[in-house]
Amino acid sequence: MNTRVLPLGNTFTGSNGSVHAPAVVHSSAPAYSPALVRTPALVQAPVTYGNRAPVVVYQQVTPTNSSSIVALVLGLISFISSFFFLGIVGIIFGHVARSQIKSRGERGNGMAVAGLWLSYLSVLFWVGFWLIYFGVIALMIGAAITAGNATVS
Repeated sequence: MNTRVLPLGNTFTGSNGSVHAPAVVHSSAPAYSPALVRTPALVQAPVTYGNRAPVVVYQQVTPTNSSSIVALVLGLISFISSFFFLGIVGIIFGHVARSQIKSRGERGNGMAVAGLWLSYLSVLFWVGFWLIYFGVIALMIGAAITAGNATVS
């Protein structure tokens, strides 16, 4: 364990006027300094700065756009099921979400893009699937009608 004394001088005065010993930092990471001295860990009481609790400042996170969440969920449902019309609604929500994110500075652009991709792919896949499905059925019916009128010798 590396021990180093912070450059606070021999003593310093806290906010309540009391005098404290020098602060000692114990870290398991190596301290990179010109004169690296390895000494055993010093036992010292923690330094307090009066009776006040430390002040912690939290920065508020920008909200996630709810239209992007809706676009992603509709894109997933449309991709998994054959409800391609939900994909069309997901495409609309995805484009609305992207424009709102640009204008408002919100988060969720990745979800909006993923929702757009899933929605476009699901609409293309399912529309193509149903066209081929009904096309094959129509072809089979046409072939059956044609074969029914033919004579076998």
